[in-house]
Amino acid sequence: MRVRTLTVYAVALLAVVAALWVVFPEWLGLGKSQGEAVVTTSPPAAAPVVVAKVVNAPFLDVLDALGTAVANESVVITPNRPDHIVSIAFRGGQKVAKGDLLVEMNAAEEKAQLAEATAMLEDRKLGFDRAKDLFDKGLTSEREYDTAKSLLAASKAHVSALQAAIADRQIRAPFAGVLGLRRVSVGAWVQPSTVITSLDDLSVVKVDFTIPETWLGTVESGMRVVGRCVAWPDRTFPGKVALVDTRLDPRTRAATVRAVMPNPDAMLRPGMLMTVRIERGQHQVLQIPEEALIPIADAEFVYRVGKDSIVERVRVKVGRRRVGTVVVESGLAAGDTVVTEGLVRVRHGSPVRIVKVSNSNP
Repeated sequence: MRVRTLTVYAVALLAVVAALWVVFPEWLGLGKSQGEAVVTTSPPAAAPVVVAKVVNAPFLDVLDALGTAVANESVVITPNRPDHIVSIAFRGGQKVAKGDLLVEMNAAEEKAQLAEATAMLEDRKLGFDRAKDLFDKGLTSEREYDTAKSLLAASKAHVSALQAAIADRQIRAPFAGVLGLRRVSVGAWVQPSTVITSLDDLSVVKVDFTIPETWLGTVESGMRVVGRCVAWPDRTFPGKVALVDTRLDPRTRAATVRAVMPNPDAMLRPGMLMTVRIERGQHQVLQIPEEALIPIADAEFVYRVGKDSIVERVRVKVGRRRVGTVVVESGLAAGDTVVTEGLVRVRHGSPVRIVKVSNSNP
């Protein structure tokens, strides 16, 4: 029994030794013969890349914003009271001056009353003249003189009220401008909510747009702006800032700016989408090509080529941008080299092979 137990132990020990020889031969000195070369890992191949230099150059600070053109003055023409239209004195698209008659409503009753009131006024003028003459001669009392005077004043007030009522039936242009489409016809019964036409002063257009909070310190009234629209892509429309709103939108932290643009040819129309550009001047700043940036989450990184062509990933803080160029506020220095092309083959700490240095000057 004892011999059998020892035999079992011996077989198990041999099995363990055999397993160790297969898995870890170097532990037993049996994995390789003397003089056999040790296999080593070759260094990674250098990735071909295109690079650019970080430059310190003038940067034109420009803000492009979108806005909608509105007329300098704009109004929808509606009647003051319900009635019939008896005449229309305009056509759609016509230019009118302030006070020009546009539409006349039915005022036959008021005109008849005015004729009667005018006759009454003439009669009371004569009565007042007689009373005054007699009063001056001492032939009538002061009471009779005051009565005649009061009757004359009442007649004048009545005539003025009727004249105002008739004028109220005549719809006139409140300011000079261009009329829109005519939307009524002679004989139509209209209500105060009925639109007769529209009137726009197009000599100047206003464009409202927003600017970020960081621009508040530099945008002010009188500042030059340039507008563009898709209707006239080859033309620019100069203007100036009229007003910067006193309040910011608490959600976007942006302020509304109103610009005015002369429109002598009436090429700009209300409702047009306008692109407005403001220039804040030039400043010397660090700049890199925009394609060098690597966005990760809410941060921006670049691969900077260092000593022995080894790259390192560097976090940068970027500022203003324009097409193809971005301002670097921190993380790089003038003269640094950053990778612009071949980024997918680059890793932090790996070597690169520069095949081209692109022109990074703005």
